Amino acid sequence: MADDYRPQMDRLIQVGLTGGIASGKTEAATMFARRGARVIDTDALAHQALAPQTATHEAVVQAFGRDILNADGTINRARLGEIVFADAPQRQRLNAIVHPAVRAAWLGQLDQWRRAGQRGVALVVVPLLYEVALEDQFAAVVVVACGEATQRRRLRERGLTEAQVRARLAAQWPPAAKMERADFVMWNESSLAVLEQQVSRVWTRLTSAPQA
Repeated sequence: MADDYRPQMDRLIQVGLTGGIASGKTEAATMFARRGARVIDTDALAHQALAPQTATHEAVVQAFGRDILNADGTINRARLGEIVFADAPQRQRLNAIVHPAVRAAWLGQLDQWRRAGQRGVALVVVPLLYEVALEDQFAAVVVVACGEATQRRRLRERGLTEAQVRARLAAQWPPAAKMERADFVMWNESSLAVLEQQVSRVWTRLTSAPQA
């Protein structure tokens, strides 16, 4: 846990939520939101950043060509994914374009909440939090993890091919590496009810006053 972390609900604290692909981050974030967390989903911000007529959209098209576009001018994320997950330098190139825009958007949202006097936990969902060295931005980091076999099964259920599954897993840190660095770990191999219990325990820790 960050050395300066203290669960003080008289201010807005920024907590990171991360984990491997198909680990259950979205479900966990929804459960935290039901408990009162203000949630920022950086995947959603990335979608917004890549919308047509934005500077990020234009930069990505310039970098990867018009072949990544759908007929309506939107970016075909599956086509772009095939490019970047097969080539680490291309993936880094995309991240260098998109990540600054996403970070600016989430910091802007936090600033709005703080100026409005909001308090409590602001939960920022960042899939590549450790991969892009953002852990120092957060008072605490929560990792949702599961075994690789479960990740593979869930990804195949989403319709990904075995080659696509391998490429996406290879692009992220293994779960164990994230778990070692996390302040809180939730193991999501069972039911949503079990995940809910873990969210409740972490939420209590995040929002409890420090002991004297």
